[in-house]
Amino acid sequence: MRQRLFVTLFALGMASSALVVEPRVAEGKDKPAAAGTAGTIEKAIGLSPKGLRWALTLEGVAKIYDKVFEEEYLPLLKKADPGNEMQALEDEQKTKQGILRRGRIDFGNVPTGVDQSPLKGEYSYNNAESMATLRLRSGTERHFFFFSDKLWKVYDEHKLTKGGTLGENFAEATKILSKRFGVPGKLVPADYDKGQPYDEMQWKDPEKTIRAIDRGNVLGMVYADRSVADNLAQYRKNKAEDLHAMDKDVAAATAHPPTYAGKPEEKEKPAKGKK
Repeated sequence: MRQRLFVTLFALGMASSALVVEPRVAEGKDKPAAAGTAGTIEKAIGLSPKGLRWALTLEGVAKIYDKVFEEEYLPLLKKADPGNEMQALEDEQKTKQGILRRGRIDFGNVPTGVDQSPLKGEYSYNNAESMATLRLRSGTERHFFFFSDKLWKVYDEHKLTKGGTLGENFAEATKILSKRFGVPGKLVPADYDKGQPYDEMQWKDPEKTIRAIDRGNVLGMVYADRSVADNLAQYRKNKAEDLHAMDKDVAAATAHPPTYAGKPEEKEKPAKGKK
């Protein structure tokens, strides 16, 4: 029987899992892949909700969620009493439909509060990058990242709980994900020098890279346009200035402290007239 792999990102309104996959795992394939052999998924994973795709503008993403919220509120509006109750629901719907448009953050010349969050390192400054955030009905925080207002990355934050769809901890979550993807991932330990503060399990498909990030009781699931992720240096040509770096003139002056150039015996010899 020919097996099929169905994968989709967490859609607004779904129970709790970010991924829906028909398991396709042979015995023994739930072990992490060996170093250097990141898990490769044969078929491309589709983004959801329907219509979400790479290179969409922020307005394009917002319009997709406009429809999602309309569908979410429709049954509530049908049951609501005409008047204040219905008006309150309509106002709530409009408020949610405006969150993405109002919440855009541009990473220009001025530091942002995002630098104090676990998302630091997912973006750079002075490279036409921006982001916007939306809380899904399940409680999942979804972050959209853009280059020149073109979507290239989606970052979902899931709370891990005992008995939850993604398990209680990172080990359980990655085992579940490996089964769902039908292939084990590549475990990449944290490396602060490379700007990776957390352990990660990584996969890739023909169109995107996938990273499961260990943040304790939170699992970060990051899906990125592979054509961008594989060539990120070309998009981030402007490097951030290190505000704590030593001034170059001071560094040059202290790099090689002066040494005594006289004869060894003269170095310890006291000055004339002194004992």
